[in-house]
Amino acid sequence: MNFLDLILPKTCAGCEAPNTRWCPYCARTTTLRSIERSTLTTPTYALSPYAGPARRLVLQYKDNRRELAEVLGKSLAQAVIRLAEDGPPWAEDVWLIPAPSRASAAARRGGNHMLRAATHTARELARHGMNAHVAPALQVTGTRDSVGLTRNQRAANLRGAVTVKPRNAPPPGTPTILVDDVITTGATAAACVRALDKADIPVTAILAFTATV
Repeated sequence: MNFLDLILPKTCAGCEAPNTRWCPYCARTTTLRSIERSTLTTPTYALSPYAGPARRLVLQYKDNRRELAEVLGKSLAQAVIRLAEDGPPWAEDVWLIPAPSRASAAARRGGNHMLRAATHTARELARHGMNAHVAPALQVTGTRDSVGLTRNQRAANLRGAVTVKPRNAPPPGTPTILVDDVITTGATAAACVRALDKADIPVTAILAFTATV
């Protein structure tokens, strides 16, 4: 038995079924889909609407069920494998950039929750023979909680707040995938893409576990 199983609840995050963290039924509610946002021109994808089992998983993951990082990571890895079938420029050498967290949020969650998930994504991709890297290249400062903000307010809140940490960035010109848990208005993803573009790091796809309808 895994040590985590002894100290953490092992119930499905989507439906509370016992002895699993993500049951087959809830897993079948996710499927790769293209997402449209007026704020984004980069191809954007999500595995589920921000509703039902997927929404519950995201909320529980943020609420200190850190073991769900593996579930999120494996799901995102399957999506990357699916996208790689079309032969994009990153298919042979995958660089994942996790969306940044505010310092206060990261402190509550024991670190950047998307960095943990992206690390599991890279491990899963490696098990499938793909060369995968995680680059925690982004940081966000000087923002307030975006809950309840309108699209314009979210954009204003993020203006100039997302920057690249050169020491953590992939080599200039490297095509990357930005990964996140939720796409809402797209303001955060757009700010990340702009910051990376200024650093000559092209984002060729944005991949989220969920997206609001």
